[in-house]
Amino acid sequence: MPEPGTALAFEPPHPVTLTAACDAVRWARTIPDFGSVPEVFAVFLGPQGRLVRAVWLAEVIGLDELHEWPDFVLGYAPSRGATQVLLLVAQPGEGTEPTMADAETWQLMRLAHDAAGVPLADIVLVDGRSWRSLADTLA
Repeated sequence: MPEPGTALAFEPPHPVTLTAACDAVRWARTIPDFGSVPEVFAVFLGPQGRLVRAVWLAEVIGLDELHEWPDFVLGYAPSRGATQVLLLVAQPGEGTEPTMADAETWQLMRLAHDAAGVPLADIVLVDGRSWRSLADTLA
């Protein structure tokens, strides 16, 4: 299992509201070079979709590893809590069509996150200007 603690976290100094996958993608694209390399952001949200913490997991774990450790992301949850988490998965050149493994990972992570009380709202696959919400695609 990857070692926790090597990720970068961001807690916004002013309110940022992300109520849909498109809002999260729009926010992520304000980050210089977002999506130019494979990377994963865990976006922890509070009430009304307020961004509580965003964690860059690129050097820590990829979506394929989350299949084996579906509760890994929860180790980066803010101490003051979150009402849900959303994953932004940049995979340049891979497209946004979910694979069977992506669908399985989505289901496993939803179960693990529900059990921990921080539901997984979505996994959003991003490739360049294209993106796809697994919550919408696999619902």
